[in-house]
Amino acid sequence: MEIASVVFNSPLPQLNKPFDYSVPERLRSSLAFGMQVSVPFGAAKKPKIGTVVALEESSSYLGTLAEISGIVSATPVLTKQQYNLCKEVALRQMGQIGELLGTAVPKRSVRAEALYVKSGHQGSTVAFETNSSLQRTPTRRYITPGTLDSDSQNHWASLIATNARKLVETGRSVLVVLPDFRELDTFERALQSFDLMAHSVRQSSEDSLKDRWTNHLVATNQVGVIVYGTRLASFAPCNNLETIYLVDDGDESHQEQGSPYWHSREVLLQRSQLENCNIEIISHSPSSEVARLCEIGYLEHVVIKSAKPLVRITSDTERVDQETYSLISRTLSDNKPVLIQIANLGYASALACVKCKEIRRCDSCQGTLWLDPSKTARCRNCKKTFTIQCPCGGSSVKPISLGSNALAEQLARSFPNANIVHSSGLERVTSIESAGTLVIATPGAEPTAANGFALVVLADSLTMLGVPKLRGLEMACQKWSNAVAKSSKDGLVVFVGLSGTIAQQLRDLNFTAVVRDDMLERSELGLPPSTRILSLTASNQHDLSRISSSIEEQLVELSPIPTSVANTIVYGYSIASGSDVATKLRVLVNSVSKSSKHKLPGQRVLFVNMDDHKVI
Repeated sequence: MEIASVVFNSPLPQLNKPFDYSVPERLRSSLAFGMQVSVPFGAAKKPKIGTVVALEESSSYLGTLAEISGIVSATPVLTKQQYNLCKEVALRQMGQIGELLGTAVPKRSVRAEALYVKSGHQGSTVAFETNSSLQRTPTRRYITPGTLDSDSQNHWASLIATNARKLVETGRSVLVVLPDFRELDTFERALQSFDLMAHSVRQSSEDSLKDRWTNHLVATNQVGVIVYGTRLASFAPCNNLETIYLVDDGDESHQEQGSPYWHSREVLLQRSQLENCNIEIISHSPSSEVARLCEIGYLEHVVIKSAKPLVRITSDTERVDQETYSLISRTLSDNKPVLIQIANLGYASALACVKCKEIRRCDSCQGTLWLDPSKTARCRNCKKTFTIQCPCGGSSVKPISLGSNALAEQLARSFPNANIVHSSGLERVTSIESAGTLVIATPGAEPTAANGFALVVLADSLTMLGVPKLRGLEMACQKWSNAVAKSSKDGLVVFVGLSGTIAQQLRDLNFTAVVRDDMLERSELGLPPSTRILSLTASNQHDLSRISSSIEEQLVELSPIPTSVANTIVYGYSIASGSDVATKLRVLVNSVSKSSKHKLPGQRVLFVNMDDHKVI
């Protein structure tokens, strides 16, 4: 008798395991690992689609096994490497394998699959050999690319494409994970210039259902390809994988916002170990996690020497002082482009009541109010809208600081002959054509200019430096360094309002030193990245108290951390104890969830984030 182990795409804890089914004679010759099948499930024997993750001769189940009803997919849709990765990530993040299968395997397109098979792609029923069988030590590096994007030879995309071409020519594959559509567009231009598009497979949630499924099938059944995409590509199939590239791991886009809250960096570090392949993390400024891995010798830091722009640092907190204003005016008069980075979108980043002088705050979460691009007063945290009327009776407000929309309008009046462009997450401005253009952009939304910007003004340096968040400084460095990269080779970069040690380090654009010092200081205080932070949120206070008591009794590895987040408890724990904590915590969470008398039908009682840096 042949037995197939089947897993289901589901976040339910009770489905977080393989289920055994007997394989009927008619299917044995065609069934393979990774194929989707239809099976009867539960007492009602309702049809359910699952994925085959093992084919055995016997089962540990003592009862009578149900039979597989039929094969759904004409070709394997999940590789052994993907399945092993899902299991490891689920263990680390205390998640369900089924949650991650939905990430590893996109929604199926029957039409796309039929066209794929009809075109002659029958798929592979043979498990690809992985590099784990090779007797070699993979390289693990953090690369600081050329400072300027205009330096095409040392640009991060060129560095990746150059090495990828060598690898695909010998039948080895490359995986490239990027933050968002801007880097995706940049990398695709590099692939085109290196004549590599025919060897590349894109994985992006923005693509159509047909394209996503077709590309998934190609990546699943071929070797010697470049698989590239945004965060979800971390789980993409990539056979005979030689090297993983992760671009700008400090970008918030790499953080999955839903359970089990994984991060591209941690997933890919796990993947490089499982598949015994090289991993290279590339960014202009490191994340604190990368700084720590370099400090302990896990990653080798490689700096690509290149040209740098001139740097001017003002101690004046005024966004555009007289000298900077003159520089902007002179640069525009010379028909050269100017970039000004502003921290926040909208018309006002904060509001104060004219009558009582108090900063206006949300009555629900106490977040500050701001004027969004539609000039609506809104809470920056919970997005709730408000009227201008203040509880004190005041009926007017004044902006504490202008947002990017307001500054764009102000500068348009100051420079009536200039071409003013506003770029933010709401407008997809990826490049500018006109030389004498003044761009006002929010962090991460800076477009590129043909030969770089002649002047880059980081107008909110002091504001970004003072963000009251654990990662405030490293996030600021990441955003500054990427804006600096938009400068031309003979350009000028202006940091506004900085002083002290940071100012001295940034005169040399030494972002690595800034982040390293911050990382070491946090490590001395027992804060991430030297420790991990666990948050556990409950749907009701009663179950929160139950899980809190259970943790206090049975998980002495956890150290309580105060938090003001509602219905949430927070703990710190060591990196070394991570797997043990996740295993023990899963038992406690499942126990409380199953016995809860306060949950609503279909409601999830507890949400666990094993690496939550937003709660402190």
